[in-house]
Amino acid sequence: MKGMQNFGKKLRLLGEWSKLIGLKQSARFFGGTAGTVTVLAALIVFSALIFLSSVFFTGCNGLTFSEENEGALVLSFAKGNITKAVVRDFPDSNQFILVIYCVNKGSMIYNGSYGQKPAVFNLNAGTYDVEVMSSSFSSPKFSTPCYADSRTVVIDPGKCVKLAFDCSQTNAGVRLEFSEGFKSRYQGYKPEIHDSLGSLIYSYTENRFAYFSPGNIIVQLREMLPEGSTEEPEIIQIYNRRLYARDMLTVKFHADPQETDEESVKMEIDTLSNWLYEYIVMGSTTGGDGQTKATALIVSQLSSNIGSTDIWVTGYIVGGDLTSTAINFSTPFQSSTNMAIADSPTEMDRSKCASVSLPQGTLRELLNLVDNPGNLGKKVWLKGTVDDSYFSLTGINPLSAAEF
Repeated sequence: MKGMQNFGKKLRLLGEWSKLIGLKQSARFFGGTAGTVTVLAALIVFSALIFLSSVFFTGCNGLTFSEENEGALVLSFAKGNITKAVVRDFPDSNQFILVIYCVNKGSMIYNGSYGQKPAVFNLNAGTYDVEVMSSSFSSPKFSTPCYADSRTVVIDPGKCVKLAFDCSQTNAGVRLEFSEGFKSRYQGYKPEIHDSLGSLIYSYTENRFAYFSPGNIIVQLREMLPEGSTEEPEIIQIYNRRLYARDMLTVKFHADPQETDEESVKMEIDTLSNWLYEYIVMGSTTGGDGQTKATALIVSQLSSNIGSTDIWVTGYIVGGDLTSTAINFSTPFQSSTNMAIADSPTEMDRSKCASVSLPQGTLRELLNLVDNPGNLGKKVWLKGTVDDSYFSLTGINPLSAAEF
């Protein structure tokens, strides 16, 4: 070890002296002809090691390109690609599918396993679409969360682009739960979940999450007919909702209205996935007389109480930006002067909604969806006058009080 240290010191001194009197004279100064040969050999070995290390250990720095019009692309996964979609680890990134597409030439550069990609992609200068996904997802499936990220990058000549994928869940999960009363009442039916890509049978004993592409889903009950029957089965639609990427929705169905105990909708948002819980009671369609908050009317009763003043009504905030023909049911919202309520938090049928005028002041500040988009889906109690045609809907105008 001591010999190597001394050898290293001599090399450093040789380098300094070479700058002053030249390599040949410096070598003679450090030990004559034999010393010259030894030092020159050492320099050759040392230079070779530097060259090899630049070849095997370079990332972006020090890359050389065989063509003047080439650049480089280096890919990796960002830290923190984790989801709590159903309490599990992030999938093995080496099993992901990697796709690189050249926009300029309209050609595929790479389509295969992320784990088998080269360490560096040497690419012609241009624009590239780069996508990585845990799996392809084209129809509803159980226990199949899908994670992906896609970027567009520009490769410049002689430059290196480092791209770190930040994957998130791109589909949505749905789990159904049924009370014993519900299963007893509808024992001759089987539950189904439909979306635009297909459907899944969700049996009463199932407890897994079913995964769907973002968009509308419908839950329905299909009558189970005897084998060989030629009759058309009865279909009962019991639920519909719009899903968004990363939603993890659990819906529990009860057939007995007496089993309700808390608020009908509970929502908890974590930092990585949207966790939603909904509590649906079949047959709970009656309200009170509207004289007090405790006996509030429901939305479907408003048409029978047109002209009544100081009436309480309860419902869920489902939309805003009202016109005489439409309601906006999703964010973002543009108008702070009105909103729509319904008996279901997922209602998207305009005819089943009621319009609400939001007067300037405290009530508008509390309720409007422009400043309070989190109010969407919340249950609310409103007090006011029942108007027969506010934005061509039965509604509340004017509004005098409101409580969540």
